Amino acid sequence: MGGLSLPDGGRIKSGKLFRACKLRPKNAADRKFLASLGLDSVVDLRTPEEVREKPDRLPRGTDYVNASVFGETKFKILAPTRKSCLAMLRCTDEQFDEIIDGIRDAYAYMPYAKEAYSELFRRMNEGRTIAFHCTAGKDRTGVAAMMIELALGRTREQAFAEYMRSNERKGGSTAKLLKLLRPFKLSDKFYECVRYNSRVHAELFDRAWDAIFAKYETIGDFLLGEYGVTADNIAAWKRYYTE
Repeated sequence: MGGLSLPDGGRIKSGKLFRACKLRPKNAADRKFLASLGLDSVVDLRTPEEVREKPDRLPRGTDYVNASVFGETKFKILAPTRKSCLAMLRCTDEQFDEIIDGIRDAYAYMPYAKEAYSELFRRMNEGRTIAFHCTAGKDRTGVAAMMIELALGRTREQAFAEYMRSNERKGGSTAKLLKLLRPFKLSDKFYECVRYNSRVHAELFDRAWDAIFAKYETIGDFLLGEYGVTADNIAAWKRYYTE
């Protein structure tokens, strides 16, 4: 997140907060790069099943916590596991519509995933160098990034623009997936659902935003009311993570 600009002319410091997808370096160069970041902590927002299928491969001694955003809620079915992906091959058109509606509902829920995001905010209170991630780094991670950016002083417009950048980073992998699936002659609703789930959308950002600001006047009020993050904590975040 380093380099993101702030309205007062400052910016988020480089090398302190990393928004990521799953951390699984593929070769020695990747492992060396990950080690070079000097991470104090990794907060993994995936479900335990996602973690079991593809555990992070981290430098020795890195503080790691699995803090599942979906937990035991109804939204855990949205986690991209082998089981959920195979289940999609058998879905009806009505069920594909339900999946998309479930993604929309999940965005209204996610800002209030207290057990998960509390782990992230607690480490931020200590000024740690942190990577936080889910599987793709766009939804559960995107909501976390939005809340952090707002707390550090970025505007709604800035946070929204950064959230939408996931579409620039994920487009190629989605195209490859759809090309691999094309021979299976699946329904149009299947492809619609895959495309929707593979991207971020303005309406989803709005769902998370509205869930916060329909109840609270400011991001500070929200973080204090839901997470116990005080004004002093936020001031410390700004000292630790902005310049």
